[in-house]
Amino acid sequence: MKTSRISEGVLEHALSALTAWENDGVSLDDCLDDLRSGDFPAKAAVASLLFEYFRHKHFLDSLLIKHARRGKVNQQMRLLVSLAAAQVFFQTGLPWQSAVNIAVDTAKKLRGPGGGAFVNAILRSYVRDDSIDRTRIPADCPPLLRERWTKAYGAEQAAAILGQFASNPPISVRLRPGVDASLLAPYDPTPFEPDFDVGDFRFFTLKNTAGLFSDPLVLDGSIYVQDPATSMGLDLLDFKPSGALLDLCAAPGGKTIMLSELAAPRASITAADRSRNRVSTLNVNLRRAGVKAKTLVADARELPLPPQSFDFILADVPCSNTGVIRRRPDVPWRFSKTRLSELAVLQHAILKSAVALLRPGGVLLYSTCSLEPEENLGRVQLLLSEYPALSLVRERTLFPSAVHDGAFSAVIRLASD
Repeated sequence: MKTSRISEGVLEHALSALTAWENDGVSLDDCLDDLRSGDFPAKAAVASLLFEYFRHKHFLDSLLIKHARRGKVNQQMRLLVSLAAAQVFFQTGLPWQSAVNIAVDTAKKLRGPGGGAFVNAILRSYVRDDSIDRTRIPADCPPLLRERWTKAYGAEQAAAILGQFASNPPISVRLRPGVDASLLAPYDPTPFEPDFDVGDFRFFTLKNTAGLFSDPLVLDGSIYVQDPATSMGLDLLDFKPSGALLDLCAAPGGKTIMLSELAAPRASITAADRSRNRVSTLNVNLRRAGVKAKTLVADARELPLPPQSFDFILADVPCSNTGVIRRRPDVPWRFSKTRLSELAVLQHAILKSAVALLRPGGVLLYSTCSLEPEENLGRVQLLLSEYPALSLVRERTLFPSAVHDGAFSAVIRLASD
């Protein structure tokens, strides 16, 4: 495929994904999963363009408002212009003139000569805008999140969280027990130096990832692509989970595998997820890792399991994902107080379901990849107020850093009879 055709394809695929994001409510992760399943050769370039768009969405929207009446621009042209502008301002590998020409040709195919003329005129007006200092265009985030984090954690911590939004997340892997770290040498690994204890789990950040996902080490489960923050909750435990163990929202299986390594001998694991497709992925990952577990497709709020049947339950629940915004840069633009309230209700329902399944003396490990107090300690405090037999053993909020994501975990114990 010619370079020019690939460049056009990058813009067209990004436009299709962004249209689905706006119209169908799908996540950026879903868009990228659909892209990976296709045969377009420049998937990484499409992903990079979408990431830059979401990291600078406010800036790109403001340009359109300044140079055109946004309400008068149809969706297709609006998104095309903004994606092309992201290429012009943030992707140095493509000369701005080429980015404009590709966008114009794409607009002509979609909307005829008039579409091409419009795109050409507005993009060139962007380039001529002397008020824009290209060296100082920060990543942006909706004011609501900035205000919330400043109120909850202070201005300095809020600025640090937002500072991570602009960076590309590292590719981190976890080395399974007994696997020689020297096997990672082709990927130029750096051992993870934590600002929290990861116990016996071994994480490495890879500088070179060429061929990683087809490497036998990944395919046979010797290494698992995983952020170090995923270990924080399990490391809060001061015991080896034993007896009957349950992972409530288990797919794709990273935490289930970690739990199997941490658990006492002869512990039995059940792993559930509401999505049949995700349970299929879970089964693949568990087989690769050699982990024996019973899996089932079930909603965590209504599991078809007997009451008081588990000694340990891991509830890594659906959340707003605000601790992982550099990996999911569309998350801030979907965040709202309404959505947060809906998630809090869902999380509380899952926690109540977990309590019903917990044996006396059992432990519930609650975790999210959110930074929002309402989803984290707020959920725990409400649960404790409703169940006097529960007690909080310990909890931690982990803020995102250059080497790991953000997360929250709480260890909750049910009193013995």
